[in-house]
Amino acid sequence: MFARVSSPEVADLATRQVGVATRQQLRVAGCSQTLIRSQVAAHRWTEWGSHVVILHNFQPSRHQLMWAAVLDAGWPAALASHTSLELAGFRPFAVEAIPVHLIVPRGAKVQPNPHVVIHESRRVRPEFHVVGQGPPRTPIARSAVDAASWQPWPRFACTLLAAVAQQRLCTADDLDRALRQVGRVRHKRHLRDTVLEISAGSAAISEIDLVKACARHGIVRPHQQVRRNDVDGKPRYLDASWRLPDGRTVVLEVDGRHHLDIAQWQDDVRRERAVVIGGAQVLRATAIELRTDQERVIADLRAIGVPSCQN
Repeated sequence: MFARVSSPEVADLATRQVGVATRQQLRVAGCSQTLIRSQVAAHRWTEWGSHVVILHNFQPSRHQLMWAAVLDAGWPAALASHTSLELAGFRPFAVEAIPVHLIVPRGAKVQPNPHVVIHESRRVRPEFHVVGQGPPRTPIARSAVDAASWQPWPRFACTLLAAVAQQRLCTADDLDRALRQVGRVRHKRHLRDTVLEISAGSAAISEIDLVKACARHGIVRPHQQVRRNDVDGKPRYLDASWRLPDGRTVVLEVDGRHHLDIAQWQDDVRRERAVVIGGAQVLRATAIELRTDQERVIADLRAIGVPSCQN
């Protein structure tokens, strides 16, 4: 894969960093400056910025772009925001080409690159960087807060925090600590409110909308993310449920965009059958309804017997 890897030390470096290295690292591993220059001049290796060489001459992979961005900027630069979340296993809302996000100290000199978005910060905390598991990156909670605050729409910011918690990549406590450490950031009041709702049991922005709708219209707040095991023993979580005074259980399942995926839809159908077999009554609503027509959803909850707060 890598052209003219000249020694075991260079081979090991290339393996650890997916074929990306700084010139200094290559010299330490035994490559002379003359060898590096000749490989680049012969177009067997590819220069990246001022300090980095990619040890082949074809299109770099996304993971190689991540390594190149971090190495060219130098410590304590780290992958951040959506890119750090990507490495942590975050499932994004849409599959699309996104740039590599990099955080650097305020005033750092970093060579521009069209594939990389540079974010300067006075609160780069290298002691908390995740290292030894690929390129250095900011911790998950800090990455989520940065990704949320580095874009203009507060609702999207809140949705992202809720999604990170829903995917169980970090806890509400982790997000709360990150918010306290980052100082003044955009949408901070909205993000604090979202973290409080996540702490109270909401696992998605649609569930936060539901709780607010219940409070606004004076009906009892649901139990959220109630765990139950399916027929195969796998844990499942109900979005919202109420235990009614007459002993019945009512479940409201809130469908977001991902529920339109055929595999997700089939899983939802099987789960709903199991819930009904267990004796509960199941209602469904869409996340869009909870934003645009919540009065109808509340009216249906009242009709099935969900009581008002004073009852």
